[in-house]
Parts: sequence; C-alpha cells; structure tokens
Amino acid sequence: MDAQGVYGNTKFPYRIAKIIAGLHSQATGNYNTGSVLKAVELYSLLQKHTTEKNIVHFLNGERDIRHLGFLKREFPNTKFIATFHKPPAILKKKIPNPAVLQMLDGAIAVGANQVDFLKDWLQLENVTYIPHGVDTNFFVPHISKKKKNTLLFVGQHLRDFKTFNKTVPKLAAQIESLKIKAVVHPAYSGKIRPHNCINILTNIDDLQLRALYQEASLLYLPMLDSTACNSLLEAMACGLPIITSNVGGNPGYLDGTSNVLVESRIIAGFINETIALLRDESRLIEMGKSSRNRAMEFEWINVVKDINGFYEKLD
Repeated sequence: MDAQGVYGNTKFPYRIAKIIAGLHSQATGNYNTGSVLKAVELYSLLQKHTTEKNIVHFLNGERDIRHLGFLKREFPNTKFIATFHKPPAILKKKIPNPAVLQMLDGAIAVGANQVDFLKDWLQLENVTYIPHGVDTNFFVPHISKKKKNTLLFVGQHLRDFKTFNKTVPKLAAQIESLKIKAVVHPAYSGKIRPHNCINILTNIDDLQLRALYQEASLLYLPMLDSTACNSLLEAMACGLPIITSNVGGNPGYLDGTSNVLVESRIIAGFINETIALLRDESRLIEMGKSSRNRAMEFEWINVVKDINGFYEKLD
C-alpha cells in the first residue's frame, strides 16, 4: 500500500486539513495540507483491510510521516517503512527530531552512504540499501547523435556551481570549440556564470533531455553531496561518459565503470581529467559502454524485486 498520492478520493475538508497542518512542527519532517489529506485517506484504506497483513511504504521518508504511534496501535497487522533520499547531513539538519520516524519498521536507503547513518539515527536494524532505478527503455544511447567537445551539466540539487564556474573558462581556453549545455530550473540559472561557450536550457521536456544526453561527449557534474542522482542514472543509461565528484552515493552507482570521480572541489582535478578525456576518443567510447552496462543493473524490474524482497523480510 503506497502512502504517497492516495488522497485523491478523500472527502476531508481542505480548510480543516490546512488548519491541522499548521499545527505541526516541521522539525520532524515536512508536513503540509496534502500530508493531512494523505493521512486521512491512508487511515480509511487501512480500515478496509484490518484483517490483512499490510505494508505501508512512504516513498519519501522526509515528508508526511506523523501518526505512526496511533496507526500502529490501530492496525497491528501493518508494517510501516520509508525510503530516504537526502544525504545524512541534510536529514540531520532538516529533521532535528526523528522521534516519529524511529517508529518505522524498516527503512530503504538509495545511497550506500546513508545506511549506517539511518541505522543510528532511526535506532533501527531493518535498514537496507536499494539503488534508485532508471528507465533503460527510454533513456538509451544513440551513437550517431554524438557531438565532439560537448559537455552536459544537468540539475541543481547539491550541484557544485562554484567549481563549475571556476573550471569553465579554463576548459574553454584549452579545448577548441568547447560547448557546454547546462540544464537547470529557471530559478537556478543565475547560479551559472555566463560564458560564450555555455548555453543555459530551462523548462525542457524528457525527450529534449534524452537528446541532450545522447548528443553530449561527457556529463560534467561537479557535486557537493549525493545519495542517488537521477542525472547520473539517466546519463549512464544513455551510454554517456561521466566525470563527477567523489561524494556521497556516487562511487556506489559508478562502481564497475570506467567513469571518473574527482575529489570534491578540486579544481585542477576536474580541469585536467576533462581535458584528457575529451582528447581521448577511444577512452570516451569505452566509458560510455561501461555506463550503459552498469545502468542495466538499475532497471526498475530489478529494483522492484529488491523492494519486494525487503517487504518479505519484514512480513
């Protein structure tokens, strides 16, 4: 039973839900009007299945979870688990009071760097690492679209814009006709320092994004931290070579590939490695192949099997 997005049929008054939401502190995780409506609908659904063994999976453990003590008393046949997406430092800062979350029966980490932290933070042994999935049928390579000396930067969450901005002019001075395409939310476009080699793209759809992955020579993605990064997964599935920061969950996702991890905020490392890669076509080809092969391990069918296996362990 998925605890996310289940409130579409609830008749609970929106006005009252808004008032209730306002009474809740955000110190135990994000909680808003939608969270209240989800909780009401969840309670209604569980009432219809009181004689069954149920599992409620909060797909985003950073939000919506408040009433576990009550729900566990009312529905003793139900196990409650959550998937957590944020790095440990952010979880600790954003949720200084994890008391409610410590009532969970299990937790899923999408980054290997979260596991030990979640066990300690939640005081919970049933914590497992299940990598995030990617649609390898949609995100596919297209070798004939490849463009020379084209870097792609995607996203804004935990991106290291400072390193990006410092390295771009030096890369442009060394790589002839360098082109960098940066895909960001419009609110973050100002984070990118203008340069004649950069084309900032906002509000693009999935088809356009896939084409950018397929065209690029290299995903260029300095980061501050990570757990699972969709941009890395999508790029890998499209057979794109990658250079990114050696932080968080990145090493686990790139394990077994020939992609390049640079120590965080090491400007010279990003510059030297990127120049070397763009001048070595055969190496780029091999990196791209290793990216695609690794991405196939993260097909959603494999992720679902792992999640179902975790459910069975808790049953």
